[in-house]
Amino acid sequence: MENKNLKWIFLITLSVVWGTSLFLIKKATLSFNSYQVGALIMIFSAFILLPFGYKSLKKIKKEHIGALFIIALFSTFIPSFMFTIAIGKVGVSVTSILNSLTPLNTLWLGFFMFGIKFSKNQVLGLLIGFGGLLVYFLTGNFYQGSGEYIYSLLVIFSSIGYALNSNLIMTKLKNLNALSITTATFLITLIPSIIVLFYTDFFEAYTGSSEQISSLIYILFKAGIGTALAMVIYNKLVQISSAIFASSVTYLIPIVAFIWGYFDGEIVNRWQFIAGLLILLGVCVANKLKKNK
Repeated sequence: MENKNLKWIFLITLSVVWGTSLFLIKKATLSFNSYQVGALIMIFSAFILLPFGYKSLKKIKKEHIGALFIIALFSTFIPSFMFTIAIGKVGVSVTSILNSLTPLNTLWLGFFMFGIKFSKNQVLGLLIGFGGLLVYFLTGNFYQGSGEYIYSLLVIFSSIGYALNSNLIMTKLKNLNALSITTATFLITLIPSIIVLFYTDFFEAYTGSSEQISSLIYILFKAGIGTALAMVIYNKLVQISSAIFASSVTYLIPIVAFIWGYFDGEIVNRWQFIAGLLILLGVCVANKLKKNK
């Protein structure tokens, strides 16, 4: 199948999988705390990937190691906990809106860190997206003392980590197999994740209740489909398209997340909705005009 068709199939598949994954994380935190969920997702992902991807590790060369460690730490390990904490505090819908900043973060990060040029029209997209972000903070709970904005920042920081992932793959790991990248990433995070899980007293708190078993099933599905397989697809998508196109999956995710959030009783206020529309508009402008360049 030609890359131009395959990339759209990958993009739509990822939007459905990751939009659903946000909901699974929320459900998993009903029985386990955010650190336990984040650690379990990475541990399960590593063990699911290793039987299929261990042979691909032979393709990794010395010049790839630095980029892989950066991706493992800043695009996988830390965001896993940030995202899980944020979902439990601000909900699936708001988290998906703020995560839509990833393509815009990919643009400015690519420019400042990797020397990737962008056009005036892409600057316009950045400004529109930033305007949406301001609307969200200045009309939400920023002045109401609820602390929601702090958890919102965790999503924004995570999106910067994901943007770093895309740029590193495009500039440093373009010739490395997507399975190799993903397997190495989760292998690097495996030991730290086990250590985190150990210090959360997970094994003492686990009783085998039906609620905990249900949460483990959510985590297992998220790890196998929503993390391990999805990251292989995403890394491949970056390689056959571009960092900007691949990261644009984040403005399709809110559609899926809003559906799940609606059925789960989440309410998005008017200003959050307007902010989300501005962020998505900024991403669309930047991505569309990038393609036409």
